Amino acid sequence: MEEISNIPILLNLLINGMITVFFVLFLVYSLGKLIIYFFDSETVSEDSELEDVINKKVKDIAGDNAEVVSFRKLD
Repeated sequence: MEEISNIPILLNLLINGMITVFFVLFLVYSLGKLIIYFFDSETVSEDSELEDVINKKVKDIAGDNAEVVSFRKLD
């Protein structure tokens, strides 16, 4: 009968553990989003500069009517 009296304690421990894990994962997700938001802005300007350079080179080689439809970076 002693095992039955441990069930509320075990359920309390389970719920508290799940809430703690959820809170920690939420913090990791939020901090990751904030870090990406603040430090990823430099790559956006680099991409636009890169696009301008590519458009200029293509127009120099193929003429003024040439247009870059899309491009992607190869890793």
